[in-house]
Amino acid sequence: MSKKIGLFWLKDDFRFIKNHALAEATKNHDQVVVFYLYKKNLFENQVAQKWWVSRSLEEFKKKLDEFNISLEIIKVKSYQVFFEELLKKDNFSIYWNKTYEPKYLDFDELLSKKLISKNIEFKICKGNTLNEYYEIKKNDSTPFKVFTPFWRTAEKFYLDKVPSKGRSILKKKKKNYFF
Repeated sequence: MSKKIGLFWLKDDFRFIKNHALAEATKNHDQVVVFYLYKKNLFENQVAQKWWVSRSLEEFKKKLDEFNISLEIIKVKSYQVFFEELLKKDNFSIYWNKTYEPKYLDFDELLSKKLISKNIEFKICKGNTLNEYYEIKKNDSTPFKVFTPFWRTAEKFYLDKVPSKGRSILKKKKKNYFF
């Protein structure tokens, strides 16, 4: 296990089961810190969403406490400014699950380039999806154009995968804080 701290960037994916990035962080590091970036301007006119996120964070924190993993909620104006400050440090590796929206995918690409240039270890894991879009193709390696054959192939692909035993979240010896 790495002596560096493993950071897990919690987006709005509060799964505890099959959370691949969190499992990777706990597998590779003795110390893991989960952080959530709270952008206040996102919730100004969305009271119900704000309530849902706060309750989800409370429940997720309770589950993390069972594994001696801390959750840090950080108020930010922009992700880019936060990560520019974070990249000034070098004693960490970072993990997160992919969010399949264009602006998040673009930011993942930008952040990946910066992490590579700083020689910081990171891993972007499959988000909350059964299969990645590029995994399901016809026998001739072209994309499907008809849904039913696509679905049969996608379902078979998913069901035929051998479940990974190394994908469970591991308990840590003690809680740590990073921010």
